[in-house]
Amino acid sequence: MFFSGFLKINKIEISGLEKLEEMSVRNIIENKITGKFFQAVEKNNLILFNKRGAKKTLLENFKRIEDARIEKFFPDVLKIIIKERKLTMLFYSGEICHILNEKGEPYLAENFSAEELEKENLIALNDLSGTLINLDANPLESDFQKFALNIASKVLDDTGIILKKNYETPSRMSGDLRAETEEGWKIFFGASVGLEKEALMLKAVLDNKIEKERRKDLEYIDLRIDNKVFYKFMDGTQQETQSTQGEEISPVVEKKDEKKKKK
Repeated sequence: MFFSGFLKINKIEISGLEKLEEMSVRNIIENKITGKFFQAVEKNNLILFNKRGAKKTLLENFKRIEDARIEKFFPDVLKIIIKERKLTMLFYSGEICHILNEKGEPYLAENFSAEELEKENLIALNDLSGTLINLDANPLESDFQKFALNIASKVLDDTGIILKKNYETPSRMSGDLRAETEEGWKIFFGASVGLEKEALMLKAVLDNKIEKERRKDLEYIDLRIDNKVFYKFMDGTQQETQSTQGEEISPVVEKKDEKKKKK
């Protein structure tokens, strides 16, 4: 009975998939039950099926898979339960691209296909310091990762401004983040101020100090100092405004850059 066709695997059930295609996973399992051991014993046998080996192959072939549980059900069913990693963002440093999951754990982007990453539509954060990261440690503080992930939706909800998905930071330890709007001007954020407060400051300065038709002339808005907003136009005009919680932003000083005359 050990080698009987009665133990042939006739049904493979796969569950838990979110992004991976079922056929890709199924092909791996079907390859495991195709052929014979020592040209004599059929591999398609529920008892002989190597669960540990199949799991190892799945994890090696699909970096997106965090865990795979394989269960046998007598007489002819295999159940494959997949747990996928939730990819949250691309992180560039030292010209190397990593992918961070929801826990902030890094994986080399080269382990994922370009098509796979394109479908994810992830934000990208570029660490301009170029400091190399350790794959055994999270490169970002969890609060800063959450800050970066929530900026675009918060700004859109509160101001209607759309941010491009490519962010920069002078250093991942600085807490500073620079984003570019679809209109072409930049916003400088500071995690120490807090996203809620910065969204209020941004909305106040856009609603009260910068006419909509003048936004195209902006170079940047800087929100990194609590209760103060600095903004600069492409012509060099700079403005500093300040406010307290719940108050309208009021102007402090306005100046225009002057180029020094060359001798």
